[in-house]
Parts: sequence; structure tokens; C-alpha cells
Amino acid sequence: MIRILFIFYHLAWLAALPLLRRFPRISLGWDQRTLRQAPDGPFDLWIQSASGGESLLSNAIVADLTSRLPADASLRVLLTSGTQQGIDTLQKGMQQRGDNSALNSAVSFFPFDSPAIMAKAFTRFRPRLIVVLETELWPGLLNQAKKRDIPVLLINGRMSQKSFRWYQRCRWLFKPLAPKHIWAISNEDASRFGDVLGSEKVKVMNNIKFDRIEPQNTLATQPPFSHLFPHNTPFVLLGSIRKEEEDKIVSTIAMLLQDRQDCIIGVFPKHIERADDWLAKLREHNITAVKRSLTTATCQPGSVIVWDVFGELAGAYGLARVTFIGGSLMDLGGQNFLEPLVFGLRPLIGPYWSNFSWVTREIIDTGLVREVTDEKQLYVELLNRLDRDEPREQVIEQVVQFLGPRKGGTRLASREIMKILHPDSE
Repeated sequence: MIRILFIFYHLAWLAALPLLRRFPRISLGWDQRTLRQAPDGPFDLWIQSASGGESLLSNAIVADLTSRLPADASLRVLLTSGTQQGIDTLQKGMQQRGDNSALNSAVSFFPFDSPAIMAKAFTRFRPRLIVVLETELWPGLLNQAKKRDIPVLLINGRMSQKSFRWYQRCRWLFKPLAPKHIWAISNEDASRFGDVLGSEKVKVMNNIKFDRIEPQNTLATQPPFSHLFPHNTPFVLLGSIRKEEEDKIVSTIAMLLQDRQDCIIGVFPKHIERADDWLAKLREHNITAVKRSLTTATCQPGSVIVWDVFGELAGAYGLARVTFIGGSLMDLGGQNFLEPLVFGLRPLIGPYWSNFSWVTREIIDTGLVREVTDEKQLYVELLNRLDRDEPREQVIEQVVQFLGPRKGGTRLASREIMKILHPDSE
């Protein structure tokens, strides 16, 4: 049955490839995706990450592996991703690590999962071990690994309810091809993977993403825009605001400035090309607003700065008294609300943050993050917090306590990899 399915799967890929070539995002790295250009093996380890976020995890694992290698051992690693953002992240990590006699790494786009292309990939890459991150269950990849008796580990595994329903219908396909071991990031995810792939293969681990959060008491240097704020002027930061929730946030700003003309509000659109649209919306409400790129002098309290400059959000968290993180007032999945905690700032978020469900509601229960239902409650919470000015050291201490038992995922992942590649070193 599976053999017949792969014949149809192969034919489907043959039909799809000419169409896929027309999509700019997919046509990037086409020669690598089709193996016309690709690194040559053999590789000890092949790590596949879907996009940018997962690629950060790949970098963390490789960095930890390097420190665990026996003195006389070496490691050749292939790092792949399906998006340009992922490739850029992997290449940046490779540059930061630098290759040496112990570690040699290569970066490439993930080959199309066509059975014919994937067979060529295995012949070319000749991996000893494959690691897939989160939910990268590709039938062609798993089938070739099974045929060639190459172990596959699924690490930092997560499976949404929507994905689970789909995989359940295809359980008969994936269960025979299942990875050797699956490490899921929660009991709920473990239950879903177990239902689809076999519970005997599944264990629970701490999410590697927690290892990347390192609280810091102060900014290393004052950001280049700190002069924009008059001394002791409260700064309200509205970060990663999505287009769909702009009108709600404008309403919040208008209400807040009616009561607190002494503060300055910074709006960080998720997509900075929205900056001019933001200026127009604010001016329709008679709110004084300027673009960050055009601002050099100290701003007046009661005004709004619309950020249209990349790379300044982290520094702004270090200056803000209160913050709200967008993508969460409407059903958009949420944005990264953990980053302000690094700087000792408790964020407000809306009720929609499914993209960060892996953090769990414990972070709400502890009071590190406050959830609001709508723009009116957001206004009330911002107003209340403007008068508090909580010591950042106190928040950071609580963040450290929260993160402590949740760290260690990277160490577990590299330990499991070393058990297979260098069993004598463990």
C-alpha cells in the first residue's frame, strides 16, 4: 500500500514542480532544492529546520555539540531550511561559530520531498543521523531514512490541534516511517505524537527556546535614540502591532493621551512599511506623531513616535515603563512577548497568542505577563501601570525563577545526538 502511495506521491511532485517554480518565495534556492547545486557529503549529522525560528534552534544545538565533542573527534554537519529567512539565520550562526578542525558545517535549502529528489539527496549527503525540528514530518525524507537504516530524531516536537487532525487521518502512512525517537515540548504534544507515531517512541523535553532567553539587568549601552525622551518622561511602548489591529490601538492611544499628556508613546508596527499609514491614522485623531527616521530632536510629551527603523525594539524595552505586544488583540497568533521580560518589563498582551502557547498559561498565572481582553481594558492597564515604575531587578528575579526549571532543552538534544554519533563520549 505504501509503495503504491509513493508512486502517486512521485507523480504529484512531477506535476507540481513546474508550478512551484513560478512562486518567487519557493523559486529562491531552486538549484539547491532540486540538487543541481548542493553540498557534497558525507555528513555526520543533517538538521532540518522549517524557517527562521527553528533555525535558531539548529544553531543552538550545533554550538552545544561543538563543546561536547571529544578532543580527538570531528563533526561534519549539514543544516537545511525551507525558507530564505531560515537560510540567512543558519548562515549567520555558521559565521558566528566559525569552522575549525572539530566542526565543519554547510548550509543549503531543504530538497523538495519528491521521492526521486530525496533519494538523490541521501546519496549525495550520506548522513549518519538526521534531526528534524518541531513538526518536520516529510514522507519522502522519512521513507529514504527507513530504507537506508539511518536514524531520525524529532526534537523540540510540537503538533497543533489542526495538524494533529490531519496526521491522524494519515497515521497508517506515518507510523511505519516514524522517527527513532520523538522529544515533544509538552505532555499535550507528546500525546498527539504518540497517537500518530507510537507512544513508545515519545518522551517530553524542555523547549529549547527557553534556553535562548537570558535576562539582563541593564542595557550594555544606551540606545542611540535615548535623547528623544525628556528626563523622567514615561515611555509607553506598543510593539509588533499588526495591520488588522491598528484601529484598536489608535483608540487606546487616544484614550491614554486624554489622561496622560505627560507621556510619550512609541509605536512599533510589525511591518515598518506601515509607518506612513500610522501617521495618517493618528493625525486623523489630532494626535501629534512623527516618524523615528525623521526625528533627531527631543520629543514633546503627549506625542507619538512611529518607528520605521529596524533593530531598535530591544533597546526601547530597556527605556520603556510599560509595554503592550501586538498580534494579540485579534486572532493573529501573537508576537514575541518574552523579549521585554529579558529587560525586566512585564508585558501586556491580548487574548490571542496561540503562536506562543508553548510558554503555557503559567506565565500569566505568575503575573509576569498580563492578558487583556480588548482595547478598553488595555487602556486601563496601561494607565494603571504608568504610575508604578516597578524595579526591573525584581521582575528579572522572578523571570529567572520561572525559566530555571524550563531550561536544558539544548543540552538534552545534543546529548541524544552524541549517544548515536559518539556513544563512547557519553
